[in-house]
Amino acid sequence: MFLGIVQGISEFFPVSSSAHLKLAKLFFKTDALNDLYLFDLICHLGTLIASIIFLRKEIFSILKDKKKASLFVFALLPLFPFYFLLKPIREFFSQTYFLPFFLLFTSVVLFISSKIKIKEIDPHTHKRKIKDVLLVGLMQAFALIPGISRSAFTISSAYFRGWKIKEAIRFSFLLAIPTILGGSFLESFKHFFKKEITYNLPISSYVIGFLASFLVGIFAIRYIFSIDTHKKLRPFAIYLFCLAIFSFIFLNAIN
Repeated sequence: MFLGIVQGISEFFPVSSSAHLKLAKLFFKTDALNDLYLFDLICHLGTLIASIIFLRKEIFSILKDKKKASLFVFALLPLFPFYFLLKPIREFFSQTYFLPFFLLFTSVVLFISSKIKIKEIDPHTHKRKIKDVLLVGLMQAFALIPGISRSAFTISSAYFRGWKIKEAIRFSFLLAIPTILGGSFLESFKHFFKKEITYNLPISSYVIGFLASFLVGIFAIRYIFSIDTHKKLRPFAIYLFCLAIFSFIFLNAIN
């Protein structure tokens, strides 16, 4: 249940859900990938469904509008080369050793975003450009590395391109839906054929994990969508700075 709550909160807050789950499993000494992979997948499913329910109107709007849909396609393009072609680099930086440094880096990005006032460009008078969404997509690709928050990088990059903070948040979370769905499918496909997926936990654990991530996710996404100014990103920057210090001390203590 605790891991489900962690997933529900950290998936929507700009604090890196992958880093939190990795640290939580190490802290509770449950870092057994084969045993917990299916549990992680189900927790991700809970947050994914929470996103779809909350953003259902926006999703239908995009599906009906070819121009909006094309922007999302372009935003997703950077993921493919980063996932497949740069796999060795991605796996190297995914080592636990780098986790505190990437958490600190994400903290700095959020702090800069919260401090600098960017002139907002009205989307009704200036259409969003392909280079804008490609930049957001590129920032999302970096978040395949644990410790780098997907939402922190996508929201910040859109904000620096002149997007209103609410618009940046909305685009970031809409972009997360196909990203999480596609990533979960690819990882499941890989683990299934390697026969690495096991079912050692009781069914009740999976159900509780799903419900916890779904319900907490609903509340978390409601909160993040209430943010109406870049200054409200500062508490997340401070939190990540503290977490980076804690994780550095903790990881050195257990190694």
